[in-house]
Amino acid sequence: MKAAPRDRLDIEADVRQTDPEQRTATLQLTATPHGRFGDGEGSPVKDITLVTNAPDGNDLRFKAYSTAWLKEISVPLTEGTASDYPFDRYTASLVIGAIAGQETVPVTLRFRDEDSYFAITADRTGYEGGVAAVTAHVTRSRSTFILAWFMIIAMWTVALAVVVACWLVVRQGRGLVWGALGWMAGSLFALVGLRNAASGNPPNGSLLDYAAFYWAEALIALSLTWLVLHGVLVEHRTGGPVPEAPQRDALRPPRVRHRPRPWRVRGRRPQA
Repeated sequence: MKAAPRDRLDIEADVRQTDPEQRTATLQLTATPHGRFGDGEGSPVKDITLVTNAPDGNDLRFKAYSTAWLKEISVPLTEGTASDYPFDRYTASLVIGAIAGQETVPVTLRFRDEDSYFAITADRTGYEGGVAAVTAHVTRSRSTFILAWFMIIAMWTVALAVVVACWLVVRQGRGLVWGALGWMAGSLFALVGLRNAASGNPPNGSLLDYAAFYWAEALIALSLTWLVLHGVLVEHRTGGPVPEAPQRDALRPPRVRHRPRPWRVRGRRPQA
């Protein structure tokens, strides 16, 4: 590894937020001059201009003898779409250089991931002509993958539980079972809240929706409708609510226990 020059500008780029819908990644830049470009306390001795590939602001000025320097820029995301959540992947590139007057300032670039919802790793780095460049691979974090799979399994589990419960009530010929209806209706709206709690704010119509959410909502809604129609028809036919089915033990007659008779021997009397 080639040693960094003594007279240089150290730049740290921290990825603070990644927005797939806007297709941008927000980076926070900090700069520390060294050698003849700095005063030894982290401040530049002359005005330094940073040139980046950010579309919202290419030139960033670092005033001489300023006590602090902190800027935010946005770089574009390419090669990916948010509808593939949670398997969406992107590419982000950062190119940065520095100029002090008419002189090119050597720079060192340190790229770090500070976004908890994404895993950002640098794939390619380069330095040529005083300009540093890095290309990063952006994917969803491990915690986001685990939560997304948990939500898919939970949605299917709840939906299948509702279908089985509906089938049992209809098979037993019951009427309107209000407890079951309330549970099914609650599950219908609870899955909406679970879907909105997905980390990373996936857009509507993402892979998560087509893999579990839409199917689960459809199964619960159909089961709820089927159970209501069945209950209405049963109670209309019987003229009122259908009583609960008696237990099997209650249908059996009580068992009578016979007391055992003592053995008697003919021709003999019991001795006193």
